[in-house]
Amino acid sequence: MLTLFHYDRSTAAQRVRLGLEEKKLEWESIIVDTALGDASQRPADFHKYNPKGLIPLLKDGDFSIPESTLILEYLEDAYPDDFNLRSKEPKEIAKMRLWMRKIEDGIHVASRTIGVCIVNRHIYQKTDQKQLADYYAKMRDGVRKSNDKINIEMGLDSPLLPPSIQAFKQLFSEMNEHLQSHNWLAGNNYSLADISLVVYLTRLGSFQMSTLWSEMTALNKWFEKIISREAYKKAVIDWGDITAEKRRIEGAAAFEQIKKIWQQEF
Repeated sequence: MLTLFHYDRSTAAQRVRLGLEEKKLEWESIIVDTALGDASQRPADFHKYNPKGLIPLLKDGDFSIPESTLILEYLEDAYPDDFNLRSKEPKEIAKMRLWMRKIEDGIHVASRTIGVCIVNRHIYQKTDQKQLADYYAKMRDGVRKSNDKINIEMGLDSPLLPPSIQAFKQLFSEMNEHLQSHNWLAGNNYSLADISLVVYLTRLGSFQMSTLWSEMTALNKWFEKIISREAYKKAVIDWGDITAEKRRIEGAAAFEQIKKIWQQEF
């Protein structure tokens, strides 16, 4: 039996759930919400399976694997007879992985920066400070910890926010340009590349930012195609977002400042 450690609104968890649902695999859910400043939700042996202590983590029997993009590739290798989300053509596989590489190259860190600057800092300020101190004491990702400290303290004035917004402007522009002449990001079929990156449109949209890329027609048509899929409903919509109202309120309040950053030329 496949077991996924995850929580509702995590982009990394969403992409893994998308893979599982597209392949129609049965899986067991274990919620470990690592974003609310509470380290106690992690199982005692969690770091044994993922040294960073982060979700998602997939267990397949006695085998465990962290990191969302690696999990997606593992599912393709381990369950090849199900719905195929990876081409068999080497060139298309390379293109797929180049798109997915953008996550590790900085987009995922940028996504967290935006989330902490707009919303999470408000949540953390109201969290029990002893609990929060324990949360950060147990956080083993030094970059994540350092960035959070800056972003919680400075919020929308964080020096890390403008490059993060610009990183998404560049990514979405590249995707839009590519999708003007292609149906999908890698090859002729829906793939792990599409699954891996669509979650960021969902995330930034939850911060009321979607009007910033409203004129990127090809990107928006691609997004609509994906969110209309049954797997997207099961993997993203049905799981909801316990911070949705907070994101809506704080996102609306931050919009004008975010818009100014988006419109700047760097």
